[in-house]
Amino acid sequence: MRRGRLSGVTLIELMVVMSIIAILMGAGIAMMSESNKDLGLRASRGQVLGLCRYARTAARHTRAPVSLRIDADGKSASLVTRKTMGAWHFESDPLTGAYGLPAELAGGKLFDEGRIGRGVLFGDSGGHIQCGNVAMISKDQGLLVEVWYRPRLHKRTRILVEKSGEFGIALDKAGVLQAFVGVDADRVAVIATGAPLAENRWAKIGLLWDGKALTLSVNEHPLVRKTGTATFALGDAPLLIGSKEYPLDGAVDEVRVDALIESQRVLLQDPITLAGPAEVRWDETGALDPALHAAAVTLTVRSPVDSTDVTVNMLGGSQ
Repeated sequence: MRRGRLSGVTLIELMVVMSIIAILMGAGIAMMSESNKDLGLRASRGQVLGLCRYARTAARHTRAPVSLRIDADGKSASLVTRKTMGAWHFESDPLTGAYGLPAELAGGKLFDEGRIGRGVLFGDSGGHIQCGNVAMISKDQGLLVEVWYRPRLHKRTRILVEKSGEFGIALDKAGVLQAFVGVDADRVAVIATGAPLAENRWAKIGLLWDGKALTLSVNEHPLVRKTGTATFALGDAPLLIGSKEYPLDGAVDEVRVDALIESQRVLLQDPITLAGPAEVRWDETGALDPALHAAAVTLTVRSPVDSTDVTVNMLGGSQ
């Protein structure tokens, strides 16, 4: 009687199967190791990318610039957004501004040829507008003041806008702009260089205090910048457009006072760092601000073993 073949596997077959299993396990371990490589770097890149996308959305939603600032040590980044503290457009009487802030007009009148819509026109002897108290949030906040102004004739010193102990913009009798932030005893003050402000022409005049430096600009073009420290009164003095002592002539429209406050901050896990320009700014449309950026911006997230980039294009999108 013929005996049947025993079932089972030979030693060679067993070794082949075990070798295949070992190869597959090794490949799986290698894939897991690669996928988990430098998780902190990828997580940090995700944080930076999230900040950039949030900044663009916030700029488009609020119709105001938003900046991303990288700390000098590269270990953190934050977003700086604008919070409107007071705004007046002078479209109707009474001249109530944002948040119900009043505006009492003396020596001037509403007229239909403002920069956009109506504005305030002052007579030859000048006038002023007394607004309500525009509160400062804290002693170390940033500040942005913007005024559209059309001077008539440069023949006397004029206060354009001022809040005692906080900030001010003025013109001398030659039409040269000057500005300050802080109290008399501890302030930063600047005087513009170059040509005086053009007569009978609308100009957007800006005062920017970022907590470290004061910048005075005309039509978004910086005229002068000075670093320093300033102490703010944080009092209840009213905002003045013009003043009794230094009345304003010409026409004024769209006065706005914004606080610059930190709204988001990301701390990168040590030893990961972030490199790039000190400031990336999105304008009110959500695109990169052409006044600051001539091309797309690259932010580099680095670890001791690798690096990865976040690119912000001129339209403000990031990837």
